[in-house]
Amino acid sequence: MPSPASVRAQAQAQARASLIASITTWTRLEPQPRDASMDRSLQAQVRDPLWMLARQWQVGEFAGDDAGSPVQATMGVQAQPLTGYRPGPPGTATVPFDPAIPLEAHVERGPTRFALRGSVQSGLCFEHLVATGAAIADPPSVITAFRTAFPIAAADPAPALAGAAGLRARALAAGRVTDGEALYASAVTAAAGGVPDPPLPPEAGDPAVAAVLDAFVSFRGGAFSQPDGDWAWQGDDLSYAFAVESAATDDGESVLLEADAFGGGHLDWYAFTRGPGEVTSQPQAPAYISCNFLPLHVTFRGMPDGRWWSFEDSVTDFGQLDAEHVDLAKLLVMEFALVYGSDWFFVPVPATAGSLQRVTTLVITDTFGMRTLIRPVEQLPVTGDQPWSMFKISAADGTLSDFILLPPPAGLITDADPVEDVLFLRDNMAAMAWGVERKLRGALDLAVDAYEQYLVRLNLNGPPPDQPASPGRPPIAYTLEQPVPDNWIPFIPVQTPNGALMLRRGTMEIPTAAGLVKLQPHTSILEPGTPYFLTDRVITPAGVTVQQYLRRTRCPDGSTLVWTARLSGPGRGSGWSGLRFDFLRAQEAEKS
Repeated sequence: MPSPASVRAQAQAQARASLIASITTWTRLEPQPRDASMDRSLQAQVRDPLWMLARQWQVGEFAGDDAGSPVQATMGVQAQPLTGYRPGPPGTATVPFDPAIPLEAHVERGPTRFALRGSVQSGLCFEHLVATGAAIADPPSVITAFRTAFPIAAADPAPALAGAAGLRARALAAGRVTDGEALYASAVTAAAGGVPDPPLPPEAGDPAVAAVLDAFVSFRGGAFSQPDGDWAWQGDDLSYAFAVESAATDDGESVLLEADAFGGGHLDWYAFTRGPGEVTSQPQAPAYISCNFLPLHVTFRGMPDGRWWSFEDSVTDFGQLDAEHVDLAKLLVMEFALVYGSDWFFVPVPATAGSLQRVTTLVITDTFGMRTLIRPVEQLPVTGDQPWSMFKISAADGTLSDFILLPPPAGLITDADPVEDVLFLRDNMAAMAWGVERKLRGALDLAVDAYEQYLVRLNLNGPPPDQPASPGRPPIAYTLEQPVPDNWIPFIPVQTPNGALMLRRGTMEIPTAAGLVKLQPHTSILEPGTPYFLTDRVITPAGVTVQQYLRRTRCPDGSTLVWTARLSGPGRGSGWSGLRFDFLRAQEAEKS
């Protein structure tokens, strides 16, 4: 008998001998003629009627009933421009609508203020204008006069927030440059006929210096888009409230669109509801447009292919869609894609940004020459509570408007990092709310961590020392109050005379080794220096986050627009500040 080794070697030799190279070929699914004539090939003969029936079922031909494909759409469109803008809730004065400014910028733009870094940069800009002014006789003396009138203080008003970098920058800038932000505020006040504080130096009366000062004010005011008394931010609701209106002449329809809870960010048609108020802006005549189009198929990736000899790609796997019984929107999209995907057509509608559009008439001509008038869904029989619609604005009573809003677009917007960040949350243990300042504007006009500044304050000025424990007595200490961190600003529930519930910003006195320190807000979101109230319903159990940051965009005319905006969104739930009263804690005994 052969040995196992010889059997294994023989099997390996046979396996190597059976390895023969092969070439994979693909046969195209199309007729190939065997002669020079193309007559038979052009007939597209099919020998498999069952396959043809399956393809007809796939493209939905069996569902048709003497129906033709649309080949022409005759459409009439009514366009009305936006004519008025109302910043604030109902009752606020309406101003003319400016189509040159994007609506987001018009709504969001707030006062732009800067700290030390902005003051130094503005001051350097003013001094550069003075030094290069050909009509000024003695520029160094003028610069010295303005540095004396608007100095940068050597001592920081809030050293705990400035940080080491901010303190170093102030030490370098003090006495060496004009406070540009203070100069700008005084110059604007003087131009408006008021009494500036601090006042302008006598050198400002020189016509050459006055011209330079006007150029500086124009440059500083034009660098940022700021509201002219029309800021739409509502501090008590932590959102923007505004309205736009379109006033039309007798042959049109005046429309008022309100947005009373816009949190900031991207602004589109779904932020509006049709209001019942009166339109007070100057009316304009609507424009009527008539056009003919070729209707086009609605296409999407993975849809059923309408050609016989084509197969669908596998980019979209509808089998992987997992929809619950309550996911009505997802189920509707699936049905549209899988059953009626090839039955939808679209017609482009000419539209102008900053206007309201309404389709007055739509007539479809199909391949059989039949003309069909397409009516709005509001005129069709309704099977539910309201007719189905998309992109239409509803009113408070549930009715739908037949206008479609196209707000002025802001294009591509670049957002800077937030310089202020406040988290509003409820404290169910203390039956109150808190405004937690998470980010503050530092001396260099950059965000600083508020909690880290609180830790710095503890190192410099910590809590008062405990009384040493007496020998022979229990090592415990009585604590009247355990304070909260410095960045937790309390909001106390109060009731207004009309019975409404509000949250009033309060304060607390924190005991330190140097005495009592009163908690004060530092962010402009909490409006320091003025009484501040919040509507009780605004602070939901999830909380609210408000951020302040700079936004930049390029307008259609090529100009650049920069403004200060706020963004309001959901928080992260309720929290506890650690505030406690009247408790005992362990204490170390005095060492001998």
